[in-house]
Amino acid sequence: MSRRVAVLGSTGSIGGQALEVIEKSPELTLHSIVCGSSVGKLNEQRDKYSPSYAACTDSGDEDDILTRALDGADIVLNAIVGSAGLKASLFAQELHIPLALANKESLVVGSELLKEHLSSGLVIPVDSEHSTIFRCLQGEARKARRITLTASGGSLRDTPMNLVYNAPPRMVLAHPTWEMGGRITVDSASMVNKAFEVLEARALFPGIPVDVVIHRSSVVHSLIESADGAWKALIGLPDMKVPIAWALLYPDIPTYAVAEENPLDWGDLSFQPMEKKRYPAFYSVLAAGDLGGTATAAANAADEVAIEAFLKHKLPFGAIATVIDEVVRSTEIESVEDFAHILHVDSKARKNARKAVNRICSQ
Repeated sequence: MSRRVAVLGSTGSIGGQALEVIEKSPELTLHSIVCGSSVGKLNEQRDKYSPSYAACTDSGDEDDILTRALDGADIVLNAIVGSAGLKASLFAQELHIPLALANKESLVVGSELLKEHLSSGLVIPVDSEHSTIFRCLQGEARKARRITLTASGGSLRDTPMNLVYNAPPRMVLAHPTWEMGGRITVDSASMVNKAFEVLEARALFPGIPVDVVIHRSSVVHSLIESADGAWKALIGLPDMKVPIAWALLYPDIPTYAVAEENPLDWGDLSFQPMEKKRYPAFYSVLAAGDLGGTATAAANAADEVAIEAFLKHKLPFGAIATVIDEVVRSTEIESVEDFAHILHVDSKARKNARKAVNRICSQ
């Protein structure tokens, strides 16, 4: 019997590619699809792939929609963007359904609430970096010495330092490797996205130190240093269908080649260290992660508000780190109690972030 998959966030990039993977995999069946508001695209997907259930959360009761979408599913692919994805992850945990996770907020903001699912091994990462680590740790009898995440360096990696602080949106949005949405492209330039991935890795692989190196070609999708000092990595041109297929079929493996390429196509495999001066926001988020508890929810909210202001030409790019720092300092750091607690912290942090933006803009 094939595995029934609920795809949450089906109209996004990850969700759309997941539908293609499911269509080509005899071991998988599309059970349900859910999106936020893209009803037209959802209807196209429903007509093409014929899931048992399809719905937009904007058009009904979100809890009821998630309950119906997950009912009867064998695995959930959570590709919902933003904090709404955490609620979906909590639903999967409550129902003890394996979770193929492509929603950062679930671990950046809510890892304390997902400890049961994480400790049970029911969270399988979909992000290429964490999928790589997950695969490389397979078969390691002893705890790895280190996890090293790779980062492209973003759109400003070669920009002269004197131009970085006031880099305009058009420059920041010109990513050298990927075509992505506005927030994630800005987060890539500031390295906030990579800091979030460090926090995710800490939650997924507790007790193993995590660091980051710049790897421009994005061919090495992260590495581990084994207990004996040997290194393991997953290498290949960027293709999200590979980690999607791995997560949906785990612990089995795909019966067909999800991606085909030649090592001669890989090009340069060099690595460079992170520059603290170039990426201050990266270290701001890591500092919030070290504080733990509500600090990460505050940092995530502050980053989102700061990016919105930056894209509207209200805030300098280099001030994103300042907003994050100020908001985290103003947050009462305590353990996360439940989803409602996170929403409260998020709301308060956004208000403080807007105050910080206004103060900086008035200078």
